[in-house]
Amino acid sequence: MKKNKNKIDNLLFNITKLYPKYIDLNLLRLEKLLQKLGNPQNKIPPVIHIAGTNGKGSTLIFIKNIMEEYGLKVHCYTSPHLIRFNERIVLSNKQIQDDDLFETLNEVIKINNNEEITFFELTTAVALLNFARKKADFCLIETGLGGRLDATNAIKKKVLNIITSIGLDHEEFLSPYLKNIVREKCGILSKDIPVIISSQNTTYKSHLLRKRIKDINCKILKLKSIPKNSCLGLIGNHQKVNAKTAVTAVKHVLKDIKIDVIQKGLKKTTWPGRIQKISFKKNSITEPSEILIDGAHNIEGAKIINSHLNELNLGKWNFVFGMINNKNPRKFIEIIEEHIEKIIFIPIQNQNNSYQPEELKIIFKEKKFNSLVKKNLKSALDSINSNKPLFITGSLYLMGEVLDFFSVKELDF
Repeated sequence: MKKNKNKIDNLLFNITKLYPKYIDLNLLRLEKLLQKLGNPQNKIPPVIHIAGTNGKGSTLIFIKNIMEEYGLKVHCYTSPHLIRFNERIVLSNKQIQDDDLFETLNEVIKINNNEEITFFELTTAVALLNFARKKADFCLIETGLGGRLDATNAIKKKVLNIITSIGLDHEEFLSPYLKNIVREKCGILSKDIPVIISSQNTTYKSHLLRKRIKDINCKILKLKSIPKNSCLGLIGNHQKVNAKTAVTAVKHVLKDIKIDVIQKGLKKTTWPGRIQKISFKKNSITEPSEILIDGAHNIEGAKIINSHLNELNLGKWNFVFGMINNKNPRKFIEIIEEHIEKIIFIPIQNQNNSYQPEELKIIFKEKKFNSLVKKNLKSALDSINSNKPLFITGSLYLMGEVLDFFSVKELDF
């Protein structure tokens, strides 16, 4: 198993050298590759396609767990991964096996024949090829970035589209204006496929979405309620929004689904790195009263954290914070700063475009909270106050590092 993992890690590393992880929103390269592969996107099970700024993954995983509880086999495609690339591709309820991943990666690389393509486009082709070759009842597909020109939008045969919470993110690729971001997200829609719109946190966002969808002329499904006395496996009030969207989706495609099946699916749902409680390794440091991690990296994510901390009402927190340098740390921190006792800035391991902790300290030099600079996660954790709760946030990449540090080598969800 370790040998296979090393082979895949080496292959993925070589792919990033050959096909850098740049973002260039364009469907032509992928469509050309898919044609060479026999258009696997036309041979996959019925697709539920999910776009949005926040909540895509949580909504998807709620749907997956409810469908599994119903007795279905489900394929899933999500990004990014936290620990292992296999997390991105789920085949019939299980993460892709190393052998299958290695073989199809090589197959797609060979067929692409050194044509220009992005890392995400190539790995999307790998996912679609696997989805076409293994039977399942549904495919749950999460967009990578945007929607209209996202690689996943090469899929046209769908049974349902979902737009989750929208907000500003990836402005350098999409737009700094909500109106344009709505246009990009709604680019996955078509008039003959119904759509579910998650509850938005402002009336303006709802108005923009409904106006755009009216222009497309597709049916908007009315949101269903979460069954009474349901217990969600994911923490935070915002997850009720995602769960409601998921319940609406499964009730639409599974007309005879029972309430107890929905409740069991909601309860067993886990999704690492999203307001997740965690424990330190024993005998490492004195454990704080509460330890939470969350991969939030945009304004909407910061608002969710702030709301959850208000609800917990535990006073001031220690924070460990790392962020990729195409994000806005000032706006993010200003939303949650009332909860900060001390913040420790760290770089994100193996991410060349991570903010350096010294840069972050300079950005916040005028703030009243105590700030420290540390070279890595371990030294940051060694310097926290054990009598205060701890929150680690700023990037999903950082969440992978955190989980690995706490000896979580493989995720199963």
